[in-house]
Amino acid sequence: MRRRWHPMSIRQIIAFSLTIAVALVALLVPLYVNVRLTNDGPDQVTTSTLFETAGPSVFVPLLIPVALTGLPLVLTGRAQQYASVATTVALAIFTIIASATIGWLYVPALAAAVASVVARPESRGTPDGGPA
Repeated sequence: MRRRWHPMSIRQIIAFSLTIAVALVALLVPLYVNVRLTNDGPDQVTTSTLFETAGPSVFVPLLIPVALTGLPLVLTGRAQQYASVATTVALAIFTIIASATIGWLYVPALAAAVASVVARPESRGTPDGGPA
């Protein structure tokens, strides 16, 4: 029998995937531009990644959203529902606090996490949710 994915789980997987993508982009894509002005020659422009700028300590703030969006995926039942709400609130707080730097990159993941929390449970049986 083929497993049927619940819409809430699909949205959580999307949020988790987006946070992983953001972490990789922040680590690998040059987000910083340094311009050195000189009087006698051309300006020197260099770019650097977050890892090059901050070093290995950057892994901690980048892994917080990954852990938050991944936690509901390892739980089931009521624990998954409660964890989804709690981690979505925590992700929103993280996004707001980090909005001066990398927080804005997590807005799509936050939107997917919010969508997974507010998703209506799938009704089984008749259209009114009762037994078939």
